[in-house]
Amino acid sequence: MNEKITAVLAAIVMGILALKAIAVTQTKALADLYKTGKIRFVPEIAITDEAMGGKDFFNNPADLALDDRGNLFVCDSRANNIKVFDASGKYLRTIGKAGQGPGDFNYPIEIEFGAGRFFIRELMNGRVSILNREGVFLKSILIQELGTIWWNIVALPDGRFVVEKERTNIQNPGQPQECRIELYSSEFEFAKPVYAQKIWRNKYITEPRSTNVPIPFSPLVYWNTTSDGKIVIGYSEKYEIEIHDPDRGKIGSFAHAFRPVEVTSADKEQYFKGMGTTYSLSSGASTFQRGAPDYIVKLTKFPKFKPPYNAIRIDPEDNIWVRLYGATLGIGSSFDAFKPDGTFIGTVKLTGDSLFPYRLVRQKAWFWGITVDKDGEYTIAKMKIEAAK
Repeated sequence: MNEKITAVLAAIVMGILALKAIAVTQTKALADLYKTGKIRFVPEIAITDEAMGGKDFFNNPADLALDDRGNLFVCDSRANNIKVFDASGKYLRTIGKAGQGPGDFNYPIEIEFGAGRFFIRELMNGRVSILNREGVFLKSILIQELGTIWWNIVALPDGRFVVEKERTNIQNPGQPQECRIELYSSEFEFAKPVYAQKIWRNKYITEPRSTNVPIPFSPLVYWNTTSDGKIVIGYSEKYEIEIHDPDRGKIGSFAHAFRPVEVTSADKEQYFKGMGTTYSLSSGASTFQRGAPDYIVKLTKFPKFKPPYNAIRIDPEDNIWVRLYGATLGIGSSFDAFKPDGTFIGTVKLTGDSLFPYRLVRQKAWFWGITVDKDGEYTIAKMKIEAAK
């Protein structure tokens, strides 16, 4: 009997050691790929309009979320609905429609799954709608605050949320804005501040018209969260990244050397080309003019150098990606990779058609992302990361 017990215990111990070995191997896997200097994103599942068999189509997917069953929920802003697929990419149903009533959506721009429910931020309704895991409307919470823009909502593993807001001093709009990162409860109630930083995204003017003048290449706050609920935050005035615990505050930081990228005449030209202005006509209609108005060009001042980076993402193994500014307008194809503790792995180039993901949902060694081709066709893809030649 003792020999049997001993054998069972030995098997359990060996199993635990094997699992630990697998975990170590998986932790090192992506870091090893990054050391090659080149990677690519390879789609394993691709969801296009065809997956919905004519019952629906992608209009402007803006965000993704996975529930605890592996189902994928696609937040489609202009369609004003949520499209649902199973883990294999099979279309299941569409939730919601355009409107202002309970369960309706008006430009839903973010979706997060936490505490067994879905939280959808609606840009035009100024609220967060809460649905159960089946997509049934439960309640909504108004989030309109005077002078405040909501930028991002991210669910933590324990069901709480991290929220990024930007506040303008409406009494003195000539002052800088303030970026705030705050902790919210699982019931979406404010809990505590996490981080605050003064930034210059815009300067406001009243002549020749009341509007804002964007500040090109201004340092901004970028952040993301790890699988265990840490908050990784960087203010791009310098190359330093902070690690915050939602309860204990800042628990670490790391810095990295970088070579400043100069702002070129091509950068300036493309910057103004990307602008546009809407004018009201005497008939009551409006017209849109591409390019920057003369007064914006006159009032815009460019720095000599770009900030060191312009995005932070966390990969499926909690390594940190810091996207570097590229040669034109910061649309870079390279990022610095760091281990979760801040140890530098290397600079990595994305090859082929791989683009640095705007939105991604991590899932073990995979991530779900949104891509759009030159014809404006959207694809929701489950992608793995591979070394590239």
